[in-house]
Amino acid sequence: MIELTFRVTPDDGEPRDILVRIHEPTRNPPEKEWPWAVTVDLDGRPFTTYGMDPLNAVEHGAQHAAIVLRGIHGDALDPPIEPRMKEGQ
Repeated sequence: MIELTFRVTPDDGEPRDILVRIHEPTRNPPEKEWPWAVTVDLDGRPFTTYGMDPLNAVEHGAQHAAIVLRGIHGDALDPPIEPRMKEGQ
C-alpha cells in the first residue's frame, strides 16, 4: 500500500491532513472488461479504478485522486497538486 499525506489549509478553518491510500492491485475475474482493479481511499472514502495491467490500474487511481483533490481543495493543498487537464480539454 502507498500512503500519501496532504495538508489542506482552508481560508476559513484549521489546517488538517488528508490521507490518500492506494491499495495493492487485484486481478478481476476473466469475464470483466478490465483485468485489474485498485482501491484508493481518499480521506477515508474508498473508490475503485481499473486498468489493463496492475500499473495502469494504480495510474488511474492516482489520477482520479489528484483530480478530486485538486477540484475540491485547489491551491490550499501542501504539497500542491498540478492541474491534470488544461482548460478547454
